[in-house]
Amino acid sequence: MLQLPLLTTPRLRLRPMRRDADDADLFEVYGDPCVMRHASDPPFAAVTDVAALHDSVQRLLAAGLSLEWAVAGREDDRVIGTCGLHHFDTACASAEVGCLLARRHWGQGLMAEALRALVAHARDGLQLRLLLADIDEDNLRSQRLFTRLGFLARPPGPWQLRLAAP
Repeated sequence: MLQLPLLTTPRLRLRPMRRDADDADLFEVYGDPCVMRHASDPPFAAVTDVAALHDSVQRLLAAGLSLEWAVAGREDDRVIGTCGLHHFDTACASAEVGCLLARRHWGQGLMAEALRALVAHARDGLQLRLLLADIDEDNLRSQRLFTRLGFLARPPGPWQLRLAAP
């Protein structure tokens, strides 16, 4: 069974999402058309849509299909984004990485910091050997981020990061 551990970085805490307490912050992320432009789902129309997100995150975690963290500031514990591991393939020891960050936090290196903690957990905690990222060809911001993290583009397939043994 998958567990969602607390991951910390100098500026961030990757922790479980909290129903109600995090809803306004999550809506800032998932309700913003600019943030959701390259996501597979449309922006949320109302803060009440966050309830379906909570339900989905819990259902996928219970089924062992996904780990989804709230990315929160270490100082104030306010949610500024999300990141997660999805589509686990045990035969290949791989998973897909996904992330979203509130627009007001873009350009500060926060998602790179969060994803470094996620990558370390994927390698050391989950013993994964390959991470994949499905990045749209016009999503230059994500391409730069994942390039900095060591992912390599593999057109027409997903970007890949091979993880060294712990």
